[in-house]
Amino acid sequence: MLDRLAVRLSPSAPYPEARALFKAAAAGDWAGCRGVVDVAEPQVRTRLIRLLGEHDRLGDLAVRAMDADPEDATAAATRAFQLIDQGWQVRGDGRARNVANRKFEVFHRYLAEAEQVVHAGLTRSAYDTGLWTAGLTTSRGLQMGLDHARYRYECLAAFDPHHVPGQSQLLQQLCPKWGGNWPEADEFARTAMRAAPDGAHNAVLIVDYHLEKWLDQQRTKDLRSAPVRADLEEAADRSVRHPAFRRTVGWVGVVNSFAMAFSLTGDRAAAKQMFAMLGPYASESPWVYQSGDVPTVFRRSRARAYGLSGGLTGAADVLLVAAAPLIRYVTN
Repeated sequence: MLDRLAVRLSPSAPYPEARALFKAAAAGDWAGCRGVVDVAEPQVRTRLIRLLGEHDRLGDLAVRAMDADPEDATAAATRAFQLIDQGWQVRGDGRARNVANRKFEVFHRYLAEAEQVVHAGLTRSAYDTGLWTAGLTTSRGLQMGLDHARYRYECLAAFDPHHVPGQSQLLQQLCPKWGGNWPEADEFARTAMRAAPDGAHNAVLIVDYHLEKWLDQQRTKDLRSAPVRADLEEAADRSVRHPAFRRTVGWVGVVNSFAMAFSLTGDRAAAKQMFAMLGPYASESPWVYQSGDVPTVFRRSRARAYGLSGGLTGAADVLLVAAAPLIRYVTN
């Protein structure tokens, strides 16, 4: 009960657009879904499509929409993300060496079907950023290689040069676990961050780069080093701390990445600022890197940031930290 009061993990809770989308999907109203999705700016549209694809357990809404209208790029992108999510659920998030051959076979089967949906969709709607983002994901999962991933990203960037969902997929591809290397990942994240408009979400890429490297080095990488802290400060000043930062769909995940990174660096003041922005809203990523019990690790990190018991989490910390953001979100 306390976790439900103190931490909200619902992907739609912070976003009115997502709540409207899920309501339409629950009613089987594909026209209503498109009415929400297709009026959104490209990055928000991609995020909404991905949310629908990953969390819609309501039947074959996208499949029926594709059958009714093969030209429907939104339906194709939703179906592609649906298949990608199903495949990744089979594979799991572990390293490739720890995934059983049978799981890989099923995973690749799902992704191969998603790739077919992406390819067919792009032959009709080559401009669709949601399809290109899904294509970056299938390319990575099917191990098509860095050159192919870069080509797909260049096609996406031609339509939206600061498309964070697509940039996040390419960043994953550039990490060593998917065949890349740290210098290329660092350069891409840094370049994308500095090229983006002030206040944009793109600065989270440099944060995610450092968290990926920390995880790759089995959590031994020193995130308290001066260069890392300087990167995080620059990224925060360009995004979450900038007056132009917008709470569009995806902002909760961005701020959670900063909250975890600042927590790991020991910068309580900066972490507290992020938790104050978030209120009760947590996201699975990146906290799942620390524990499968996301509400608990989120709550403990928040309590340490507030310093209510010298960094030790107790019942009083949980109650006090939970109460303030809940009250603030009700009254504002």
